[in-house]
Amino acid sequence: MENACKFLLSKQREDGGWGESYKSCEEHRYVEHKDSQVVQTSWALMALMAAECPDHEAIKRGIRLLMTRQQPDGQWKQEAIEGIFNHSCSISYPNYKHIFTIWALGRYAKTYGDDL
Repeated sequence: MENACKFLLSKQREDGGWGESYKSCEEHRYVEHKDSQVVQTSWALMALMAAECPDHEAIKRGIRLLMTRQQPDGQWKQEAIEGIFNHSCSISYPNYKHIFTIWALGRYAKTYGDDL
């Protein structure tokens, strides 16, 4: 768990988010996306919270990114491709940007309250 947390924290960006390219699946190695993505940020945050990562500030920065990316109507914009099937077929999951962001925000609120 400690190594997983270290890996995730090493990939966190200045803006508080994470962003992995679909090319990781094609190339069989971690490839960063040029921008942070709300879906990957949510995944990283949920992993860090589940692992009880002691770096609460890193988690808060990620939560803030999710909050700043939320649109006035409560939604999040579609960003990059989230998945690859069979190492060759790109797949966009339009509900991932809602499901995982809400899940991460809810887990944060349940775990830490409103400590932002």
